[in-house]
Parts: sequence; structure tokens; C-alpha cells
Amino acid sequence: MKMMKMSHLFLLDFVVVLLVLIASASADAEHAEEDVVPPKEIIPHPDLPDFQEGVTVRVLDRLESCARVAASGNWLELQFVAKQMNDDGENYEEFDSTESRGRPLYIAVDDKEKLPGLTEGLRDVCVGEKREITIQAGSPLMQVDPRSGLNQPQTDRPAVYEVMVRSILDQQPVNMFAKIDLDSNNELSREELKTYFREHGLEGMTDDDTLDIVVEGLIRSNDMDNNDHLSDAEFPHPYEHIEL
Repeated sequence: MKMMKMSHLFLLDFVVVLLVLIASASADAEHAEEDVVPPKEIIPHPDLPDFQEGVTVRVLDRLESCARVAASGNWLELQFVAKQMNDDGENYEEFDSTESRGRPLYIAVDDKEKLPGLTEGLRDVCVGEKREITIQAGSPLMQVDPRSGLNQPQTDRPAVYEVMVRSILDQQPVNMFAKIDLDSNNELSREELKTYFREHGLEGMTDDDTLDIVVEGLIRSNDMDNNDHLSDAEFPHPYEHIEL
């Protein structure tokens, strides 16, 4: 039994490494023609801008100097906790976080529709900076587009997001789940996983017997609700931290 558990853990580690390799290869292929030059100079932290009505921002922590400021066209890799006051009006209660999701959140600096309040509160943010973003009750900036994957806060009370910017990216990160989910039903079946690994896997990883072992191990290790499919939350996303 112990040997079986160890073999499952080894198989899971192997699959995650495989996903990272495929994701890296996909990103290289999609952006091979881009010439991204990282900023060379260290710049001081900019002053906070004037935010739209309904959004207030407080800086909780930041690095000694600002290595990079978010700009148009960038993507932000975030670690966050979202909370609201309980009905008793005395204690805050968490309603969403990257810890509960098991992966970071990526948002586009220019995307004002999916997470308008969060995007507004992250204007001119530096890598490594931690902000408390409060969206006031009833503000239209509190609305969350279901496509963002985040939970919608209650609109009758303020929503508070504690957000840490882990990295600032020049391009959209590869969404492995969306690439594998061929029927776009937000679940990955065995056949979808096999199809993707067969077409994008490493040499020696495309025969049916090996694919059966890899896919079975991936599902058994991550299928928390035992429905024989992997949801976006269950899928082990091969994200990498780039700057921190």
C-alpha cells in the first residue's frame, strides 16, 4: 500500500513536470517573434493615482525599490484574499482566495470588464507590492464577470481584497486547462487528456499504454469529487513564478 502511494506521488510529480514542459514549449512557440527586453533601471515607487469613485486603496507592503511598474499590455500574477463583513457586522469572512483555489490569479492590466474594481485598484502597481483594495457597497466596480473565475461578492457591503503582485508579465500566460478542454464544458475527460498528451507530449509518451497510466494517475490524484473528470480547480496548473 505504501509503495502504491509512493508510485502515485511520483506519477503526479512526473505529470506536473510534463505539463510545465509543454506549457513552456507552447509559450515559446506562440511568442517566438516577440523581442521582450526586461527593464534595466531600478525606479522609485510612483505615487498612488486618483482612483475611480467607489474604490479606495492602501499600500500594505512593498519592496525597497520598484523594479517594474504595471503598464498597458501587461499581465499581473496575483496572490489574493477577498473578504467581507459578516451579517453580524463584527467580523470579516473570507469568500475567495488564491490559497483556496490552489493557484495564482492572472489578470490583464487593460481588462476593465471582468474585474473592474480589482483592475482599477491595481493601477500603477509595482512588482512585489501588496495592496488593500476596498470596493464600496453598491459600486458598479464590484461586479465580477463569471468568465474571470472569481466569486461574486455581496453587493450590499464593501468587498476588501488584499492583493500581492508576484510578477508582471509581458504576455498572457498559457492556459493549459482551456487548451485541453476541447468541448469547453469546464471539465477534462480522460479522452481529452489523452488527446492533448498524444499531440503535445514528449517523445516516448504517446503510446496508448503509457497515456493510460499517466492520465489515470492524474485523475486519481486530483479528482476530489470523484466524478471521473477534472475541474479547473482540480487540474494541477503548471504555473511558474517569474519575478519573485
